[in-house]
Amino acid sequence: MESGQWWNDDLKCVVVEKNVFDKWVKSHQTAKGLRNMHFPYYEELGIVFGKDRANGQGAIGFSETVEEIGNEDDQHNDFDPFYPSNELNGNANMSSTNTPLTQSSKKGKKRSRNEDPIVDFLKNSIKEFGNMQTTASDSIERLVDCFQFEADGATRRMKVFDELKKIDGMTNAQRVKVGQLLVHDQVNIDYFFTLDEEFKLDFLLSLLE
Repeated sequence: MESGQWWNDDLKCVVVEKNVFDKWVKSHQTAKGLRNMHFPYYEELGIVFGKDRANGQGAIGFSETVEEIGNEDDQHNDFDPFYPSNELNGNANMSSTNTPLTQSSKKGKKRSRNEDPIVDFLKNSIKEFGNMQTTASDSIERLVDCFQFEADGATRRMKVFDELKKIDGMTNAQRVKVGQLLVHDQVNIDYFFTLDEEFKLDFLLSLLE
């Protein structure tokens, strides 16, 4: 199977015949369960975490990434079950030349079971996406706090004149004037609502001086 056929861009999943995948997964244990698994956000993750993400140019989607990974496998894994033609060609070459492969050349062409490019890409992308989500959640929480603070301040401003009418010892003109001073200063409003009733008149008169 050609590497470009691994990824179905419409279904957003890795598509391959079951018997071929089962044979391949024996040497890629961490890829168990990836066959036909739906990944709706892979294109977005591929763009955000593409190999060229440093400067924002030439970013590649996931389907292109999978194809590139497959091309890299062509160079490093001649015995991968996804490439049966390679094995046949290798056997033909051995028969014609009757020259056995050396131990060093075999080691150079075999891949570690832990070095699965698709699974590594998946793990790294999800990890980085999780970090971004955590940062975004913190920012949203702070933004909500700011909006809540502003909403509370607006509620207090709406209550200012009602509170001023309850305070004896002031003329209506003084209430209007001090009300204007309060609604233009959120700090004074907050302080006014923390005072006990017996201190509010003195505080308001001090603002009028």
